[in-house]
Amino acid sequence: MGSWGRGNGRAQGDVISVVLLLVITIAGATAIVAFGGDAITGVQQSATNGAAEQSMTQFDSKASLVAHGDSDAQRVQLAGSPDAARRTDADAGWMNISVYNASTGDFEYEITNTTLGAVVYRDGDTSVAYQGGGVWRRTGDGSAMVSPPEFHYRGTTLTLPLVRVGGDERLDGEVVVRRSTDPTPVYPDEAAGRANPLDEGVVAITVGSEYYDAWGRFFEQRTSGDVTVHHGNQTATTELIVPFDAQFDNVVASTSADGISANPGPPPEPYRDGVVQPSAADVIESHVEECETEPDACVDDGNFSTADMDGGETYFFDGDYDGDLSIDTADGNVSVVVDGDFDAGDVDVTGGNTTTFYVREDFSVNGDVNPDGPADQLRVLVHSDGDVSFNGNYKFIGFVYAPESDVDLNGGGGPGTNFEGGLVGDTIDVNGKPNDFEYDPSVGTIELDVSASNAPRITYLHVSVTEIEISED
Repeated sequence: MGSWGRGNGRAQGDVISVVLLLVITIAGATAIVAFGGDAITGVQQSATNGAAEQSMTQFDSKASLVAHGDSDAQRVQLAGSPDAARRTDADAGWMNISVYNASTGDFEYEITNTTLGAVVYRDGDTSVAYQGGGVWRRTGDGSAMVSPPEFHYRGTTLTLPLVRVGGDERLDGEVVVRRSTDPTPVYPDEAAGRANPLDEGVVAITVGSEYYDAWGRFFEQRTSGDVTVHHGNQTATTELIVPFDAQFDNVVASTSADGISANPGPPPEPYRDGVVQPSAADVIESHVEECETEPDACVDDGNFSTADMDGGETYFFDGDYDGDLSIDTADGNVSVVVDGDFDAGDVDVTGGNTTTFYVREDFSVNGDVNPDGPADQLRVLVHSDGDVSFNGNYKFIGFVYAPESDVDLNGGGGPGTNFEGGLVGDTIDVNGKPNDFEYDPSVGTIELDVSASNAPRITYLHVSVTEIEISED
C-alpha cells in the first residue's frame, strides 16, 4: 500500500511539471507573438510613414518646378499606406505679412494675408503635408519639418515666392500638379508707393498652421531671431527690423508734443517737438548682454579706472563711471558700454573714426566733451531708464539720442558755444543764459541703428503669390 502511494505521488508530480512547462511555453510564445507583433507593426508603420515623407518631398520638388515656371505639369505618385487618407485642403493654413511702427508698435499696413492650402497624407495620428513650399510631419502633439519651405533670407534680403494649393479634395495614389495662376507680385507695390529699400518699421511674418511649432523652429533657425509661438491659436511669428535711418535736422528735438521749454526763451533754433523716434533701449541692452556673456567681446577693466581707449575696441563698465576719458579712434571705431550712470568729465576724442557711448542709466556732462569736434564723430545713446543733464560751464560737441529720457540743459556761460551738434529727448528743459546752442549739419547724415544688435535686419523684400492645382488626371 505504502509503495503504491509513493509511486502515485511521483506520477502526479510528473504531470504537474508537464502542465507547468506547457503553461510557461504557451505564455512565452504568446508574449513573443504579442510583443514581436507590436514591434513588427511599428517597423512597418515607420517604413510606411517614411515612404509617405519621401514621396511628399518629391511632390515638393515637382510642385516647385511647376510654380516657378520650369514645367507646365508634373505627375507624382503619393506613396504610403493604402488605408491612409490623401486629400487637398485648400483652406489649411495661412501666412500674414504686415508692417508695424518700430517706435509705437502700431499697425501700419498689410502686405499680404494668403491662404496657403496643403496636400495632406493622414494615417492614424500621423500626418505628412506639403504646405508653403515645404513638407511637414505631425505625430501626436508635435510637428517637425521634413523639407524647408519657400522662405529665402540672406543678409538683409527676404524673398518669399508663396505657393498656394488648390484643387480636388480627395486624392488617390497618383496626382498631377499644374499652375493655375501666374506669379502675382505683392511687394514691391509701385501702385501703393511701397518700394525697396524699406525705410523703416518692423516686418512681422505670421503663419497659422497645424504645423505651427515646426514653422516657428524653422523661422528661428533661418533668421537667428526671436520667434513668438502661440499654442492656443496655432501661430508662429518672426519679426525682421528695418535698420532705422533718420534725418536729424534740429539742434534739439523732443518726442513729446510741446516737449521743449526754455528759461529764458525762446528755445534754441532749429528745434522741433512731437517727432517719432524709436527707443534705444534694445540696442543698449543687447550690448550689455554681449559684454556680460562673451568675455572676448569687450574690454573690461573691472575697476572703472580706464582713461585711455584705443580704436577698434568695445569697452565695458559694469556699473557707474565718473571721470575723464581719452579716446583715440585712429585704428577704428570705439564703443563704450556703461551698465549704470555715466557722469562725464573731460572727454577727448581724436583719430577721425566714430565713438559711441551706450548708457544704461543716467548720462550727465560736467566738463568738456569732444571739444574739438566734429560733432558726427561722437554719439551718445541713452536707455529709457535714464535721464540726461548738462551742468555748469560745459562744452559738448556731438549727438545725443535719448528719445525716452527727460533732458535738462543747465548752466552755460563761458566763451563760445556750449552745445554743438544735435539732441533728441522726450522732454527738453533749457535753463540759464547764454547756454548757447549751434546745429551741426554733419549729424544729419549719421546712420544710427537702434535695433538690438542680435535682431534680424531687413532692407529688401520680395513677395509673390502663385497658385497650383492638384488633380488626379
